[in-house]
Amino acid sequence: MSDRVIVQRVQSAAEAQRAFCCMAEAPTPWPAALNVCRTWVSDNLGRYVEGFHLQDERGVAVGQLYYAPAERALIPYEIEPGVAVLYCEWVQRRRQKQGLGRQLFAAFEADARAQGSKGILVEATDREDQMHYRHYLVRGFQIVHDAGSRKLLYLPLSQPQVSARPLTPTIRPRRGAPVEVLVLAGYLCPFETAAQMAVLDVAREFGERVVLREEALSPETLRRYGVAYGIFISGRPKLSGATTEEAIRQAIAEEL
Repeated sequence: MSDRVIVQRVQSAAEAQRAFCCMAEAPTPWPAALNVCRTWVSDNLGRYVEGFHLQDERGVAVGQLYYAPAERALIPYEIEPGVAVLYCEWVQRRRQKQGLGRQLFAAFEADARAQGSKGILVEATDREDQMHYRHYLVRGFQIVHDAGSRKLLYLPLSQPQVSARPLTPTIRPRRGAPVEVLVLAGYLCPFETAAQMAVLDVAREFGERVVLREEALSPETLRRYGVAYGIFISGRPKLSGATTEEAIRQAIAEEL
C-alpha cells in the first residue's frame, strides 16, 4: 500500500459530504441519490447517525462505518438501551484484503467499549455483496433473530445477551383503484435511495390512477409502519436497488 490509511470519526458537515465512499470508486450512476444521502447524514449527524471513515493521506475516504446508539437507531427493532447498532460498513474494493476492514471495525468496537456499550447489533443479509452475515459470525457475533434473507446479530461486549425484537409490519396488501405507491425513504443507502427516487418520478406518469405517498425515515414512521424503508405498491413490497424505469412501470401496471 503506497500511503497510510487512518480511521477518523465523522464530526462535521464537511466530513459528512465525503460519506458513502462505496459510491465513489467510479463515477456513480446515481449522483442525485448520493447527494441526498450525504445531506441526510450531514443533517442528522450525532442524532440518528454517527460514523467513522478510513482516510488516506490526502483526506480521501476509502472506507466507511455508520452506526447509532440503540436509543436513536433507525432500524425496525425494539432494542434495549445501551447497545450500539451498526448500520453499514464498506471498504473500497481496491483497498480490500489489506486488513483495513479489521482496522475500521476495531476502532468502532474500541469506541463502543469506551462508551460503555453492552454490545453491538447489526442487521446483516445473505447477499455476498451486501453486509453478509458470515462476515459477522467470524468476528464473534451471534444470530439473535433470523428472518431468512435478513438476520440480526449481536456481539457481546459487557453483556452476554441482548433484548431485541422485530417490529410488526403494518402495511397490508390491498386491491382496488386507485393504486397506492408508498415510498419509505431511508436515506442510509444511495443504492436503495436511487430506486426510491426513480419510483417517485415514474409513478407521476400515471396521473390520477396512482396515489403517491412518500414518508421520510424517522422514529415515527418506524412505529407506524414497522419497517425502515422500501417501495410498496398496493401494500406489496416491490423493487429495490438498481431497478429500471421500465421495471417500475411494469410493477405499477400489474396492480392496475
